[in-house]
Amino acid sequence: MLRRPPTRIELKIDDLNEYNAVKTARELEQKKQKPLTEMGSPMATPEATGKSRTDVHQRIGYDPKPLPQPSHLPH
Repeated sequence: MLRRPPTRIELKIDDLNEYNAVKTARELEQKKQKPLTEMGSPMATPEATGKSRTDVHQRIGYDPKPLPQPSHLPH
């Protein structure tokens, strides 16, 4: 692999102006989208998707039953 000196990147005023313009445009777009997403779509709950809690537990391999504990250990 050839080694070369690092490339110097210079930041210009035009670059800063373009960055600020893009940033404000994205912020305005997010503000427009935010009220629509808050009111329009409900959260994906198991009831909304049709999956029961037991189906989800079985799929991920979760067994909520406690493990049997021995009452007395042998001496």
